Amino acid sequence: MIRLLYVFVVCFFSLIFFAELAVASEKKLVISRFKNADGDKVVSYVLEQIYKRIGYEITFVDFPGKTSVIKANAGEADGENMRRAGLESVYSNLVQLSYPHVDINFRLYIKGDEGFLPAADSWKNTRIGIVKGVIVAEEMTKGLNPVLHDSVGDLFEQLNLGKIDVAIATDLIGGLEVFMNHQRENIKAHGETLKTISLYHYLHKKNEHLVPILNKEIELLRKNGELQKLYVEGFKFVRAQADDNE
Repeated sequence: MIRLLYVFVVCFFSLIFFAELAVASEKKLVISRFKNADGDKVVSYVLEQIYKRIGYEITFVDFPGKTSVIKANAGEADGENMRRAGLESVYSNLVQLSYPHVDINFRLYIKGDEGFLPAADSWKNTRIGIVKGVIVAEEMTKGLNPVLHDSVGDLFEQLNLGKIDVAIATDLIGGLEVFMNHQRENIKAHGETLKTISLYHYLHKKNEHLVPILNKEIELLRKNGELQKLYVEGFKFVRAQADDNE
């Protein structure tokens, strides 16, 4: 009888233990993202904090170009870090959140003090560097003379070397790349904002039960100003990481 009771107790607590493990594993997600530039790290930091607020832990896996969203759509990742609105019409397994967690401005970057007027004729004779897989940049340079690069780091290195005339990048990702790696090289944003877009987090439909929870959290963060504070934290976090690696 005592032995049976012992077996029962052991089995009972084993079930509790494995149930807790299952619950813990259910609260961990893997999110795909487009490469791993410093600006992407800032956005990733903010998304991590948003998930922590709803009791979830996320990690990231990096892919080049459109591969990131393709992997998320295939269910090989639980979601996609940030993309523009409307992708669910092409990637039917993805569910877009209602509120963006980042708004970005596309800018021209030049090296030196010579001005550049982005009129149609000027664009046609200009070597315009963009990052491959950034859909908005590809659309803006369609029919022109774009030079494709695999990463933001490579894009700005080629601008620094004079291999391209201008670069198109966002104020978040491009601006941080200049700040982190090209402060002394007279690379700067030039002219007006080319285009402003809001970027949304996407979840694979297997995780769509989290959509209303995340919608509510992001809406609140945008309304009370906390989202901007998280981005300030993110910048400090990325800069501290860079200092530690030097």
